Amino acid sequence: MLGNIIKRFSIVEKTFSSQNEHLTVGIANINSEVGNLQANQTSIVSTLDQFLAKKVNIAIFPEFCLSGYFYEPERECQTFMENVTLEKLASWLSDLTTRYINDTLQMIVLNGLEKSSIEDGRFFNTTLLVDKDGCSLIPEKTYKKNFLPGGETSFCHSGINDTLVMETAWGRFGVLTCYDICFAPLITDLVYRHLIDGLIVTAAWRKQGERTYSELGIINSAYHQTQWEIILPALAAQNQIWIMAANSVGRHSVKCLNYCGRSGIWAPSGINMILGSDSEDQLLILHNITIQEALSNEREPFGVLKDYSQLSSYGKK
Repeated sequence: MLGNIIKRFSIVEKTFSSQNEHLTVGIANINSEVGNLQANQTSIVSTLDQFLAKKVNIAIFPEFCLSGYFYEPERECQTFMENVTLEKLASWLSDLTTRYINDTLQMIVLNGLEKSSIEDGRFFNTTLLVDKDGCSLIPEKTYKKNFLPGGETSFCHSGINDTLVMETAWGRFGVLTCYDICFAPLITDLVYRHLIDGLIVTAAWRKQGERTYSELGIINSAYHQTQWEIILPALAAQNQIWIMAANSVGRHSVKCLNYCGRSGIWAPSGINMILGSDSEDQLLILHNITIQEALSNEREPFGVLKDYSQLSSYGKK
């Protein structure tokens, strides 16, 4: 059962165009509590209630939105994670489909853990598309994170070479998870081989990380946030695609680190359209996005996709 507990988040809401038939995206810039499935489910349900009322078409949640990020002690974490896999939440996910998916809210992008078939206790970090066909863990509806930072390798297998491209009424969208966005070949493959119009990113990207350049008097104590704020607009502009990214925000209650938030949407120009807080839970809603028109505006005078296809086999179906 989904439950009826209400948790209200503040909303940042903008309108991209006056053309109501175009895409409206809702992004959850929220925290997930480690080891507290019920609290995380409540947050997701409350978010979807607000997105539904605002006529969102695609709802995007951060990485580990159901389980929260891994923590110590490892054995305790392993036991909890075993009990909150996507397989074990199948009934709850099915209820999401029944309650929320309709002609307006057509897709929910969630991230969680999928049990690996390899008998070593590890999982796949899996992004799942919930749509009118339900929430089946089939390759056409899931993406297994390719690249794992050090702390995740104790718990997860890589989904190396996994790819997910989804066809929608508004365009083709690829999916990547957190650290994956640091690897150019993944984006190159999605853009120039699979010809995506936009990239959906789910992340639990932290804020802390220090870089010091003493001779210049430069100290950056939130280096990983700086990375996040550089990489996403660069990916959008360099590849002339939409970027729609949902990141965790707030404090990890065990590891004493903060996620940097800053979820948002970047146009194919690299210019930000809507941006979340780096410290507070928020819901971001951008209405009436003219996906194809904005792509044409960038690609016609300065066609990276067209020009690149002259130099390689990418872009050739």
